[in-house]
Amino acid sequence: MHLRLHPLTAAVLSASALTLSLSGHASADDMSTLVISEDRLEQNVVISAEEIDQRQARDLEDLFRAEPGVSVGGGIAIGQKVYVRGLEDTNLNVTIDGARQGGYLFHHTGRLTIDPALLKQAEVDKGPATADDGPGALGGSLRFETKDAQDLLKPGQDLGARVSVGTESAADATSGTTAFYGRLGENLGLMGYVSGRNSDDYEVGGGGEQEQTAGQQRGYLLKMSLLDVNDQDLRISAERTTDHGTYFTRPHMPSFSSQQPTYQEMERETFTVNHAWHPGNDLIDTRTTLYHTTQELDRVDAGSTSRSQEFGADVRNTLRLKTGDVAHALTTGVDFHDQDTRRSDDAGSAGPNNEDTSRNLGVYAQNRMTLGPWALSVGARLDDYDSDYGEAGSVSGSEVSPNAILSVDATDNLTLHAGYGEAIRGAKAREVILIGDDVTIAEGLEPERARQREIGLDWHQRDALMAGDRLGFALTGFHTDIENYQAYDRGSDPAVLYNLEGEVESRGYEASLNWGVGGYDTRLGYAKVVMKNNDGDPLGDEMNIGASTGDKWTWDHQYRLPNHNVTLGYTLNAVERLERVAEGDEEKPGYVTHDIRAQWTPASYQDLTLTLAVNNVFDKRYSDHSSYLLSSGDSMLEPGRDVRLGASYSF
Repeated sequence: MHLRLHPLTAAVLSASALTLSLSGHASADDMSTLVISEDRLEQNVVISAEEIDQRQARDLEDLFRAEPGVSVGGGIAIGQKVYVRGLEDTNLNVTIDGARQGGYLFHHTGRLTIDPALLKQAEVDKGPATADDGPGALGGSLRFETKDAQDLLKPGQDLGARVSVGTESAADATSGTTAFYGRLGENLGLMGYVSGRNSDDYEVGGGGEQEQTAGQQRGYLLKMSLLDVNDQDLRISAERTTDHGTYFTRPHMPSFSSQQPTYQEMERETFTVNHAWHPGNDLIDTRTTLYHTTQELDRVDAGSTSRSQEFGADVRNTLRLKTGDVAHALTTGVDFHDQDTRRSDDAGSAGPNNEDTSRNLGVYAQNRMTLGPWALSVGARLDDYDSDYGEAGSVSGSEVSPNAILSVDATDNLTLHAGYGEAIRGAKAREVILIGDDVTIAEGLEPERARQREIGLDWHQRDALMAGDRLGFALTGFHTDIENYQAYDRGSDPAVLYNLEGEVESRGYEASLNWGVGGYDTRLGYAKVVMKNNDGDPLGDEMNIGASTGDKWTWDHQYRLPNHNVTLGYTLNAVERLERVAEGDEEKPGYVTHDIRAQWTPASYQDLTLTLAVNNVFDKRYSDHSSYLLSSGDSMLEPGRDVRLGASYSF
């Protein structure tokens, strides 16, 4: 499917929005509290804490294992990268509790470090970016939200703790977490959380070990949550994650010829303040986020340190009103981030251009409207950016990016939706580990701009095949192209920062079929993504851009036995052989894996939860298509059969 939604469509939808907004005038009688759901407009994937726990998720790959439109390659946590519809996470707007994660330290390591056990939920927004999604969402957004003390306390409980332990057979790993949490008075919650995991080199499918994959991960979180005080919520958190180990210099390319094991320390610290004010007033619903994030990669043996520091803020208000029969939820706001990246070594500075700074100031408005079966969301953001590349000079400018998403309930069971959105990225620091040498900026360097189109349908029916069942089907076609992609040529003298000619392209479609009855649910998902590079050729593995994968199928089953406090699950992942490759490139072989899981809370020990998960049940030897493929055809092998046992106790 090759979708092209002309920008004129956006103008038509915007005109429709104006027509709707002028169809009546707000009056005092219309000011009762309104709720506008985004579900009809923005097709997001949400992974809950319950699902994370059942799957015994240890890293990003475990987290997104059942999502066909999301791939994670790299084998081990320090090397993992997330790809949404083929585009690398460097092209996504990634936040943790609203704090932007913008550092790009090294193209051979992942840039996202998060302990899944900390999460209340993980959300993937794959569709056209809305104005309030933040800057630089070229390929979508990833939003992680951590737990509050109130999420862990039982009804009537003021003080509690949770201890969990786990084992993993493939990496001979042990893990454990401890959380203490309490409530002071009616509204104040406090939580302290510590996690640790130690692992050896993991075994791959069919036998043998993947060398230099042993490591130690730690996670820490302190969080205060003051909720529902004078119609306000206040959350203050300090989070730290670390990953230490003797890894290859290119952790996700173990077969690369010229690399040596080196002791590395990857660390992230994020400090966040979230405030919300939601009085019983349709005109005011404010949310404010302040944050500071530090990411650092330290190659201890080589004496090299790559560091990214960023602080930022987002202030927004949602106003709800009615004009005639049209209900509006108008969100307006301002966001800002300032990033400083620096490379150094034991001798001091790593060169004359070892530091980049970039900043972005955004002003945005997004109006989500409903009129009977119709829902329309239109918005735009203005981004003013500036990037300073040391002696090479700076680049600055401002750009507007519009969007429009239309949805209609064609029948009681069928919803149709279409959308168009643009996203720009002008404030962009270079990859930290590569900066330091002399560099020039190509004349007329332009900001990157993504154009995202999407069209689809959702159908659902109760009592479809038998009394009390649930049946649903969804189909979405998408087409994203990114022009002016900024590349960094280190081979020239001096190095040069320039725009690629042509457009990077991601297009394809996703489909899902789900059915359930009683405590049983099953979902069959499919994703086909076609990636092309800026020359129009099939894109293989382009670091900092994306990766091509074969067509992907997932089939997930879950059965709940409430009378026995047992949940059983099974997931099949099948990836077809990738034959869409450029001339001379290696094809990627297909593979099928099977995962099972079970969770049990004994009736006589309601505070105890036991979990069993077995990934890659049949010990398949394979490489994830999102892992970098060398010209030799070698790629990072994934773990073989992995039996995971977990136990948690709350008191």
